[in-house]
Amino acid sequence: MDLLFLLIWKLNIMTTAPIPSVGFIFSVLVRAASKIVRRGSIFKFKTWRRAILISWNIKEHLKLLRILSHPQPRVLINKYPELTYKYLRDYISFDISTKNSLSILIGHYSFLQNNFKDDFLDLVCHSPIALWQSCIDGSQFEIALGFPHTIDFEGDLCLLFKKDQECLYRIIFVIANGGPFNISDENVIFISSVQGMHDFDGIKQATKACQDIHPAQLLMSSINGLSMALGFNTVIGIGTKNQISQGEKLHFSYEKFFESYGDFVPAENYFKIQLPYAEKPLNLINANHRRRTQRKRDFKNEIRDQVALAFGQYLVNKPLAASPASRIEAVVAEAELA
Repeated sequence: MDLLFLLIWKLNIMTTAPIPSVGFIFSVLVRAASKIVRRGSIFKFKTWRRAILISWNIKEHLKLLRILSHPQPRVLINKYPELTYKYLRDYISFDISTKNSLSILIGHYSFLQNNFKDDFLDLVCHSPIALWQSCIDGSQFEIALGFPHTIDFEGDLCLLFKKDQECLYRIIFVIANGGPFNISDENVIFISSVQGMHDFDGIKQATKACQDIHPAQLLMSSINGLSMALGFNTVIGIGTKNQISQGEKLHFSYEKFFESYGDFVPAENYFKIQLPYAEKPLNLINANHRRRTQRKRDFKNEIRDQVALAFGQYLVNKPLAASPASRIEAVVAEAELA
């Protein structure tokens, strides 16, 4: 540990990047080294490989440490010291390089630091915060925003769909710069996981209660709401072969799920989804199904708008208003139904 600390300190002198305090670096190293010793992995090849990767990316690594030394993520760092180096393993996708993983991690926490109130991470780390709630047919439904404590290597925020306080579905994501995905957007939401909790009866009941809309689709409406509040124009959806925790017994087709939202980019193996989501014009839908389709759209848009407004209270700057867009959509829908 002392040798690693000296290496980082020496390379730190060689760079002009702002640095975190020596005390913060030391405390992170102590907690990380303690975990390595407890796991008995100090002599494993992967441990030393990661130390080498840190040295190769030392300038950006110190930038990450500086961002994570900010008071906002301190609770997370105290609980999860491996957050400072989790980009060294598979992070959010199989095909993202260590350099880009580090860039995405820096971008995410830098964005939170610059755009969210100081207590935001404390709140989501302690307990998911409700963004939408509704009592339907005697059951309480909720969409909440939290931190993925058990599988944080897939992302650093998650949306949860709950029925009577039990999570049925979740979407794990990260706020990233557009650069690592070769798109011009300054910031995007990258969805790395769409996962059910294996309560098939609960999911079926929730779908029926919520206008026959699957919980995963309602979570996508919530992603739209978050993006509206943040002023983002693009969502990136992961491809199946790059999904980190895809199970062998229960297979989820990300291609089938995301193809209704955006376009597949074969060279990158992801889906590029423009906001707002494209929808088939009502006049092209069978006349017998138009009102049902409009009811489903209204329900999803209501969730989108409420999520945007609830999420906005945690932002430093005033979010984009969701209601005018909804009014315009309602006028268009009425004209198409006429």
